[in-house]
Amino acid sequence: MTATLTVGTPTRPTPPSTHVRRQALFALARFESVRMLRHPLTIAAALLFLGPWLWGWLSGSASRYPVLPDELITIELLALPILGGSALIVANLVTLRARRHKVDGSYDVLVLPPAWRVGGFLLALLPLAGLSLLLVGLRVGVSAVLPGAAGNVDVAAVVTPAALTLLLGAAGVLAGVLIRSTLIAALLVLLVLVVEFAAITLAFVDAGWRRFLLPVYPSEFLAAVPPGVSERPVARHLVYLVGITVLLVAAALARAGARRAVVAAALAVGLILGVGGGLAQSRPDPGIAAARATVEDRPASIQSCVLRDDVTYCYFDGFDGFVSGWESVVTSVRAVVPDSITVSGPALAVRQRTALDELSAQGQTGSVAEDLRTVAGWKAEDAAAGTAEAVRVGTVWGDDRSAAVLAAGVAYRLMAGQAYDGGNFLCGARAALLVLLVGRASPTILAGMRSLDETSTGALAFADMSAMYGISVQDRAAAPALALLEPPPAEVAPLVERHWAELTAPDTPLERFGAIFGVPIQPPSEDQGELPCTA
Repeated sequence: MTATLTVGTPTRPTPPSTHVRRQALFALARFESVRMLRHPLTIAAALLFLGPWLWGWLSGSASRYPVLPDELITIELLALPILGGSALIVANLVTLRARRHKVDGSYDVLVLPPAWRVGGFLLALLPLAGLSLLLVGLRVGVSAVLPGAAGNVDVAAVVTPAALTLLLGAAGVLAGVLIRSTLIAALLVLLVLVVEFAAITLAFVDAGWRRFLLPVYPSEFLAAVPPGVSERPVARHLVYLVGITVLLVAAALARAGARRAVVAAALAVGLILGVGGGLAQSRPDPGIAAARATVEDRPASIQSCVLRDDVTYCYFDGFDGFVSGWESVVTSVRAVVPDSITVSGPALAVRQRTALDELSAQGQTGSVAEDLRTVAGWKAEDAAAGTAEAVRVGTVWGDDRSAAVLAAGVAYRLMAGQAYDGGNFLCGARAALLVLLVGRASPTILAGMRSLDETSTGALAFADMSAMYGISVQDRAAAPALALLEPPPAEVAPLVERHWAELTAPDTPLERFGAIFGVPIQPPSEDQGELPCTA
């Protein structure tokens, strides 16, 4: 029996259907996303992002009074190079894996063509963005539940680090498609660091809307400010970042040979979001100038006040968490004032204030005459609001230095019966008495005062970045009071009570303070001469 073998023309294999390719695409995305999340660089980035923050809580150095908008800016500046940079490198390595292992030729027999594989790599970035959102949410959530937290959480600001992770991850995929070298990823991370440095630098010049074109941008103010006065179009900037990301995705798909309709659709969406978001964020806010004028000149009209014991505390919207800290300082300072002393002046009040021109990165301190006019206007506004001679407190709180600054303002108010006018140095016996009262208030306040003294030159300046026009005490007047605090003798309190009227008089010389407490007074130095003193 004879078998006949018939040899025919080989048939071309049927290409997989779109449904099969879609299943393979999602399977590839799931597989690569797990590898990206488990990559040592991703784990290292997460630890680097959380490590210093966790150490701050474990060591007790973390602020219990965070300002949430400023906290989100800091997180965003950290997330760009750490989380975004790691996503860029990991995505680039994944894209180039076949070439690095010299098996890219074998990929031609797989179900997915190159464009679909690139699509799978891009989809695999979504869990990385989710990890960034989780890490950011953890840090922001812990800060937001603190009783002393100030400000509100902007959802767009929370999502922005995740958007930055997606953007840089897409850049890593695009770099792998365009340039077949892993070195390009490291160079791009260096470029990211340069861009972030440029963003920080632009905050110190009048760059206007141009600074919003960068992936990140810090606040134009050097310290925390009330809501509504900082020009930060967070939601519009997020749309802009998403648009740039979609454009990178379109470029990667086009280079991989995706269908023109898909590339055109992605390009159109990216242009709409990118250009639309860019134009929207460049539009100036018409009400911001009026809001800034109200915050700086008429804060009483927008502030809330609370009465605790016999002291009124007034604060900007969202800063009510600071009141308990202010109250602790006020109570500590009042405790070292003798009970037999009757404090003159109106009822004690503390009002939060800020000088936006001075806090801006481009602002400059005016002359003493201008400072006095500003403080005089503030005092008139306080009197009209029913809180005459209110002690001023800034928008930064939670550290020892801020506590010492407020303590000095309260001590002066109790001594003089009026709030500090600003301007010149505080001189004479009452300058030394103020340092003595502040130092005896509490160990925390004393530590803050010593820290201020270490960073002051020629005078002990009770001022921080947000509390302008603070009190300055010449080193010659501060030295004898500081000497009495190491440790304070038991007879200090009785001497303060006995000589209170004399020590708080504006015309009592510093030498009289030395005679009362038995401490030496240094003679005036020739280089200082006669310094101007507050009357």
